[in-house]
Order: sequence, then structure tokens, then C-alpha cells
Amino acid sequence: MPVLSCFLFSNGYHVNMGITLSHTSALHAMRVLRSDGRDLGHTDPAPVATPAPWVGKRWSMHEFAPDVWKWQQPTAKCPLEVLVPSSRERLRMKNVRNHSCSRSLPPNAVLWLDNDTSMASPQLIFLQMAEVMDFHALVLLAYELCGCFSRNADNPLSGPVVDNIDAVTSIVELSEFLNAARGIPGVQTARMALEFAADHAVSAPESILGMIYSLPQSLSGYGMGPVTLNQRVRITSMEDDEPSKSRYPDLMFSFAPVGINYDGSEHLNLDRISRAAHSSNPDEDESESAATKAVRDKYVDDLRRNRELLAEGKIVLPAVKEDLEDGDHLDKLTFQILRCAKLCFGADVQTYERTLFDTFAKRGRDELLGSVMPGASAIAAKALLL
Repeated sequence: MPVLSCFLFSNGYHVNMGITLSHTSALHAMRVLRSDGRDLGHTDPAPVATPAPWVGKRWSMHEFAPDVWKWQQPTAKCPLEVLVPSSRERLRMKNVRNHSCSRSLPPNAVLWLDNDTSMASPQLIFLQMAEVMDFHALVLLAYELCGCFSRNADNPLSGPVVDNIDAVTSIVELSEFLNAARGIPGVQTARMALEFAADHAVSAPESILGMIYSLPQSLSGYGMGPVTLNQRVRITSMEDDEPSKSRYPDLMFSFAPVGINYDGSEHLNLDRISRAAHSSNPDEDESESAATKAVRDKYVDDLRRNRELLAEGKIVLPAVKEDLEDGDHLDKLTFQILRCAKLCFGADVQTYERTLFDTFAKRGRDELLGSVMPGASAIAAKALLL
């Protein structure tokens, strides 16, 4: 049975019923909850549960019947991962993987879900995943936990992503948790991953851009970090009595006031117009003129955003999803970013240019992009455990 070298609660108290979801099972539950709109930031803490069945007198699959158990089903392919107070209290059942604790956990390491279930907190999940995930996936997980989006629980790489939700933690909170968990396997890897992550990503593509620009060449990145995501820029008004306005460029670099705004397909949503034009039920669906106006309004706002940022001394270049789908296009965008930094602001970008034009480094970046974008091979997806 795997032994998790983590801590128990300092007071030694454990609940006497239910189970505590751990590792990938906790990650799955967290993504389900975030996608459903639950605010984990205000979820009550709980101690590690001493496993006890809630249906029968002994463990059986009756405990995990769909009408009783609402979390991930234990299977041979995806065992249910459970955190237990000690090896003596493990859940003895097929398709369950136990992780025992040996010392005290930092505060708020476990969250209450319902009368039968608790789960590892986002901070503990991140630490646990440091021993399970590919390093690049761990960096992306940090962006996800500290950002305003959640990947799909069942198909994290290519499934639908839920946006516009609250972050469950921050880089500072993760760092503090890791500092309180010294000596636990995975801490060093988790700390290293945090060096290349940032708060406030609002979409999965933003997290990929943030990661690949922050990572050094040795880890298949451009080595252009650190970056900041969605940092407020106040826009100067033309009139004194005009309401103040702010813009939030998706990504800004630290070596010059240049950055990127990621314009996904929704920014020029031609499919929306097409669906409206070909709708068989115009009474229920959006009209073509309304769809066209909505798409045009978004397009105009994006252009004004770029103008307003430029007027504040920040050059923010648009990136499109096709740039992330092709390493050559992303390299061209990066070249243009470096040209702006050098010619407009006098930045020294020679080191970044050497990485950009290094053939071996390019091969690593292309492989990384191919493994983290939707549609990646099953082997890549499994290795990433996103």
C-alpha cells in the first residue's frame, strides 16, 4: 500500500465514518465541483476520515451504488484513491488505493464534502500530484488552481473547459502550504513548478501560453518569464468626468511593456452567425442580425482594447488559437514580440532570440505544445494526467 509521507492533524482527531478522497480521485472531485459552481474557497475544513461504510456493516460495492455515491466510481482502470490516518485503518477493498499518513498535516489540508466524504484540499492535491503528474502537467495544474477556469474531470485534455469561476487558491497560498509541509516527498518538485506559474489565468490557452513563455529552454520553454496574467491597466479618460476604465491584458512580460491578448474562436465567432442564419426555428434561436451585431461588438471591443493599451504605452499583440496549434506560428509571434521589445523599448533580447532560433530547443517546444493541446495523443494525455 502506498504510504504518503504527509502529516495528520496535530490534535490527532479523526472522523469515524466515510472516506477522504485523495490524489487523482480528489482532483476529479474538485473539477466536478468547480465545474458545477461550488466555491471551494468557503468549504469547511475536516480531519482525515477513518474509513467506515455508510450503507452496510462491511465494505462492498453497495457503498458505491450510483444512488448512494456521487463521486468517481472505483474501477480497476481508475482505482478510488483514499487518504487514511494510518496503514491499520486502510479501506480493504478491490479497486481502492490507500495512502496512509504518518505525521500532522498543515491546516486546512482536507475539506468537508458531505456526511460520507471529505477530500484533499487544492493545496494538498497540488502536492500529491507532484509525485504523479508529468512536470509540465503540474505547472498547468498550478495555473488551473490559481485561475478562473476548470478542466473537465473525465477528459481534462480535450473535454469542455468551464470558465468564469473563482480561483481555489493562489501562488502565495500554495507556497505557504509547501513551506508547512517540509520534508514530504514531492515538495521540491511542487516548489519548482510554482516558479513557472502565475495567478489569474482565465482560460486553458492562457495557462499554456504562460507556461511555455515562463519555462526555461531546458524545460522546453522560451525562457521569457516571469509573466503576469490579467493585470489591471487603468485607461486614461478623454474627459475629466468620464468614468474610469480598466483593461486586463492576458499576458505581459517583465523585460518590456509588451504582451499578448489571446483571441480564441469566441472573439470572432462566425459560427454563431452561421447557426443563426441556418436556424430552423427562428422564434427560439438567435436572429442572424442579433448574432452579427454581437460578434461585431466583440470584435470592436477587442480592437479598442488594443488601442487603449497602446495609448498607455503597452504593446499587446493578439494571439489566436491557430498560433497554439502550430509551433511555427507561435515562434513567429514570439519573434514579433521580441522585435517590439527591442525596437520600441530598447530591451536586450539576445538571450531570448538565441533560444528562439535554437533548432534543438524548437523541437522540444513543438513536442510540448503537441502534448498539451486538445487532440493530443492518448499516450501524451495519459502521461500528463491532466
